[in-house]
Amino acid sequence: MFSLKRQQGAKFEYQARLFLESQGLRFIAANQQFKCGEIDLIMQDGQTLVFVEVRQRKNQKFGTALESINWAKQQKWIKAANLWLAQHDTSLEEADCRFDVVAFGGSAQEMQWLQNFIEFNN
Repeated sequence: MFSLKRQQGAKFEYQARLFLESQGLRFIAANQQFKCGEIDLIMQDGQTLVFVEVRQRKNQKFGTALESINWAKQQKWIKAANLWLAQHDTSLEEADCRFDVVAFGGSAQEMQWLQNFIEFNN
């Protein structure tokens, strides 16, 4: 059974997916879990695979949703993406991909979409 926090996270992930689809991206997968971390959404933008981190903060007491994505989280995200790509017979060095963030404030209406959140030279 999902926890309340997980249910809320799933709601925001679905909102992010709907928004990205409205922007022309195509849904590939969600909640891809690996020992090193999880990829919330995988979308496709033209020929580019997009690994999406969905973050939400009700208030900014402990920083914004964007500020919560520290260096360690970014490294886990990159490792998880490379593992997912390896399952599909490619790698970060070979694939056309980027890392985006969809960040929410207290509600689904308070949303930011940041493309190329992690500058990754492949």
